[in-house]
Amino acid sequence: MMESSFNILRTLHDEHFATMALLEKLETALSGARTAPANDDTTMNRLLGDVEAVLLEEISHHYAFEEAHLFPLFAEFGDVGITQMLLGEHQIIRPLATELSEMAKAGRKDGFSPESWEAFREKGLELVEREVFHIQKEEMGFLPALDQMIDSDQDSELTMAYLELKNAG
Repeated sequence: MMESSFNILRTLHDEHFATMALLEKLETALSGARTAPANDDTTMNRLLGDVEAVLLEEISHHYAFEEAHLFPLFAEFGDVGITQMLLGEHQIIRPLATELSEMAKAGRKDGFSPESWEAFREKGLELVEREVFHIQKEEMGFLPALDQMIDSDQDSELTMAYLELKNAG
């Protein structure tokens, strides 16, 4: 994404960047490990904790904010088809991310059986593919277009709304 002078767009971009970094780590770990990791694998347990936290953050705050504030704004000025496509992706990714987050939590707590590891790998690799593609669309089209649609007053309002949403839980 281009550099934006708007706080809200920089915040979303930074979250996308952090999510992409985590997804890359997850993809590397899942692609390389056909067998379940040991329960005391500290590197994997740290990754599982990060997966759990970031996915919950991404699906609870980030998606909800886009859906409540940015998609309606974009639809006023831009192409409704874009927001419908992104919303459709949210509706596919959200339950997948929730399930993967729960599987990561259970894996950290109890370890993985061969079956639960294979299920985690399958869901994890699907999530990586879907979420990376989704973020790329937002970075290449959605956020740059919003950069042309909002002004500094809207940026302040949107930034405050996002902080309130995140602080509310």
